Amino acid sequence: MNERRERIALKMGYLGTNYHGFQIQPHYEVPTIEGELFEALKKLAIIENRKAANYSAAGRTDKGVHALSQVVSFDTTNPNVTPRMINSMLPDDIWIYALAKPHSGFNARKDAISREYRYFLFLSDEFSDLDAALTRMREASEWFIGSHDFSNFSQLHGCARKTESYSTIREIKRIEINKEKKNSFIIIDIEASGFLRKMVRKIVSALSAVGYGIKDKGWIGDLLQQRVKEQIEPVPAFGLLLKNVSYRGVRFLEDEYAKRRITERLKKDLYFHATIARMLRDMV
Repeated sequence: MNERRERIALKMGYLGTNYHGFQIQPHYEVPTIEGELFEALKKLAIIENRKAANYSAAGRTDKGVHALSQVVSFDTTNPNVTPRMINSMLPDDIWIYALAKPHSGFNARKDAISREYRYFLFLSDEFSDLDAALTRMREASEWFIGSHDFSNFSQLHGCARKTESYSTIREIKRIEINKEKKNSFIIIDIEASGFLRKMVRKIVSALSAVGYGIKDKGWIGDLLQQRVKEQIEPVPAFGLLLKNVSYRGVRFLEDEYAKRRITERLKKDLYFHATIARMLRDMV
């Protein structure tokens, strides 16, 4: 008798500092978010292997990148899956907080209609006139809206050379650039249907160069229209957060107990790092 299979989607968050990216790396003995997740799901008899479970993930964040709303989906015959039970098998810096039961063909990657990243850009002393820098950055960001070839804003590798089967065309739906009230950070939100590898971090790097006055906004247009080829150094990974992934017709139920436990844990981290940051300021 065949056991009843059910499609499950999970919303998860993580601090990427201690991991070599989200995606499991079978040829390297390095910790990854996905590796920890699979280990937990296997121990709880939720899945046996990713192929049999038709596993998919919304995004593949790089080493050191964080997430508030990563989404994974898989089939399971276990009828009792809950976020809190999976959290009991996960490290403290990875957590599940919501669950959905979508249609049987749901794919976390292919069915995503948009992904939103947020970058926390620390304000150094080089921003002598912040308002002018923000104006330059906002004007330059308008170049990115719409569909463009982002070859100059990505890291192509392996089979990701520009071929008919791999497109570097992406559509940016929205970019918002705001300063914090305390003027410690510039917050940059970027929303698109999908991103290339290191694309967000290279966009932020280019916007920073315009903000600092190193480049003018026309340079962005030249890069997007392929009039120049340039290797842009991405901003550091530690400031990047996968903020949200959106779907049509998928309703996630949040686990309030899991959210409370996660919040308590994050507050402890906040107090620790805020103290260290203040101490470093004195040391500098």
